[in-house]
Amino acid sequence: MKNLFLFFSICSLNLLFSQSLQRKVQFGARVEYVTENGTSGCKVKQVARGTSVALKLLENDLIVKIGNSTFASTDEFTQKFLTYSPNQEVQLTVLRGKKKLVLKAKAVARPYETDDNATVIYDEVAYKGGQLRVIINKPFKENKMPAMLFIPGYTCSSIDDLPNYHPYKRIVDAYVDAGYVTLRVEKSGLGDSKNTPPCESCDLLDEIENFEAGLKKLKSLPYVDPNQIIIVGHSMGGIVAPAISAKNKVAGVVVYGTTAKSWFEYQIEMYRVQNALSGMNPIEVEQSVIAQYDLNYRYFVKKEKLEDIAKDTKADSILRTSWQYDGKGKIYSRNAEYWRQIQDYPHLENWKNTTAKVLVQYGESDFEAFSKADHQQIVNTVNFFNPGNATLMTYPSTDHYFAKSGTMQEAYNKFSNGQIQQLFDEYNQEVGLSAVKWSNEVLSKKDVTTLPEKGWKKLNTERYPGKQDDITFINEKEGWYVNGYGSIYNTKNGGETWEKQLEKKGTFFRTIAFVDNLVGFAGTVGTDYFPNVTDSIPLYGTRDGGKTWKPVDYKGPYVKGLCAIDIVKEQYINHGKIDYKIHIYAVGRVGSPANMMVSHDGGETWTSNSMNNDCKMLFDIKMFDKNNGFVCAASDEDMEKSNALILKTSDGGKTWKKVYQSNRPFEGTWKASFPTKEVGYVTIQSYNPDPNVKQQRIAKTTDGGETWNEINLVEDAGAREFGIGFIDENHGFVGTMNTGYETKDGGKTWTKVNLGMACNKIRIYKDANGKTYGYAIGVDVLKGEF
Repeated sequence: MKNLFLFFSICSLNLLFSQSLQRKVQFGARVEYVTENGTSGCKVKQVARGTSVALKLLENDLIVKIGNSTFASTDEFTQKFLTYSPNQEVQLTVLRGKKKLVLKAKAVARPYETDDNATVIYDEVAYKGGQLRVIINKPFKENKMPAMLFIPGYTCSSIDDLPNYHPYKRIVDAYVDAGYVTLRVEKSGLGDSKNTPPCESCDLLDEIENFEAGLKKLKSLPYVDPNQIIIVGHSMGGIVAPAISAKNKVAGVVVYGTTAKSWFEYQIEMYRVQNALSGMNPIEVEQSVIAQYDLNYRYFVKKEKLEDIAKDTKADSILRTSWQYDGKGKIYSRNAEYWRQIQDYPHLENWKNTTAKVLVQYGESDFEAFSKADHQQIVNTVNFFNPGNATLMTYPSTDHYFAKSGTMQEAYNKFSNGQIQQLFDEYNQEVGLSAVKWSNEVLSKKDVTTLPEKGWKKLNTERYPGKQDDITFINEKEGWYVNGYGSIYNTKNGGETWEKQLEKKGTFFRTIAFVDNLVGFAGTVGTDYFPNVTDSIPLYGTRDGGKTWKPVDYKGPYVKGLCAIDIVKEQYINHGKIDYKIHIYAVGRVGSPANMMVSHDGGETWTSNSMNNDCKMLFDIKMFDKNNGFVCAASDEDMEKSNALILKTSDGGKTWKKVYQSNRPFEGTWKASFPTKEVGYVTIQSYNPDPNVKQQRIAKTTDGGETWNEINLVEDAGAREFGIGFIDENHGFVGTMNTGYETKDGGKTWTKVNLGMACNKIRIYKDANGKTYGYAIGVDVLKGEF
């Protein structure tokens, strides 16, 4: 997991920094040590960011030297790279095909993490004569808060700058969103840590001391309630956690995917399980276990030295292929003594001495911590000595990496085939949310999903590493939202829980609208704008509430993509009864070209037409009836030349009249809100690269869109505008890149309000009783009651 990177993100600046530890450099590429045609080096598998981008590395480049030095492993290359300082020149010698190239660039520093729901504090804690980097996420509260210490698995991987889709980040986010301070401490020698031993050389006792230092740091924070601390340990963290809780008072311990066996027993059974999953027949499986049995017994039980065992050629071969033995005292990339100490460590004794409440989580498709009996044994041990303290929760189809990845065989296949990103995308959010709920109960906290009487409240949804674009509801309880992962989610309880109805790889859903609880449409942005988007179908429809989706046929010019859909219900008398004709309008797209799709029969048939003669990009549409409405547009496909543009139609989109155009470049309008037919507001997006251009503006009309005036929102170059929604003529909200804003006087004054980051769509509704509520979506999904 340490070799995956975030490709795009949206950041805020809620940061505090420690002064003594300096930021280290970031390589920013995934590499693998190989030997090809007699030449060894690090082969570039993926270039993501950081110094690798500055060096202009390409996939399949073979790095053979850093500076004037060669290296014998990925770890050695990494350690040599980390000796550089930010802005210091780095030189790599690479083989690109048959050419030898020397690449040079300045080393790029690692970026700092940000969190739209918390201040991220970079601190440190003393350890073995040096300092370990500590990363604290502190929610925006003033009173003392509960806290969570996170302990990861065995790998020597930094826990800093985790992408939003990383399962560890999702666990941390779940606790932060629930109001917990979270603390992560780097393992020795990792991240920005200074003058501490290399992680690979540390043993188990060193690692326990490492995380115990983190716990002491957490308890010392003035804004943390030291009596309300939860430890969360994953994998090997499930062995470290009870070693700490046995000696230190905490309120609760959560472990996922761990073991209760001696390492000798565990490793023998691991070979049996995983070799069967790899495709060996039953006889081959048992032969492989027999071959391993003697080696395991000699090392873990008889305590023979690896060097002595490896003197036998056959044993040396097995050690190097199955144990990742490097011939220098390391197995599985860690100090070999680390693993032998796990063999001798009193795991169940630590659970006996843990007086805190305990939650043991087990994924039924976990092919690494595969024994449910082990997890149950932990529960039984805790409850024998402290009755009622431990609980077991199981998660169907969920693997070691918190992914809902199918059967154990399917999970193993995805991991073995390198489908790590898919596993990350399949994260089972119930793991984190149930841990938080259990923690709340242990601490006697109120259910954090309870919505406030007034204002906006963040809902529990799957984290997404960027801006999500649209959300729609047919009543206060049932709604849908979409995002760029090709995902469509449905709720039937007002957003308390969400079900993923569709995940279509290569599709970027941009907009969604429903006629009723069965008939709906979802538009895509199309290809050639965002990376990894391959779906060229602009519109999908459903007739069963989103259970199945099919491409929509249409007549007319090809539609590249869509950004907005609006539905008009025209009332008429049908055989003496009130009925409705359904008119649907869809427009797009960002990046050009400008097209419109229309249906006048509830989506049964569709036509398209080009609007490229009127504008070059289309972002939103608002129709008052089947004839009259507006679109938000841009005047040019080149943003450097573009003005913000609003067009009006009086004939259902056949012809358009320009009613507003800005006089500044780098602009386009984005989203519209009309609380009445006379009063409307439109966000104006600025992409001006000049940081001195700070003023953000909104267009407003008070005469039904015939004329428009600009009103100021805020002076902040980082507050690029997105969604807008008004409750009435005066009271409304605007989402920007870094926060939200609220006005109660028609835009004369604005105050900050938490709408999360990049809130792209704000929908305001009223029920039959006149109750006003709303839903909003960006990085987060929110519900508002007013």
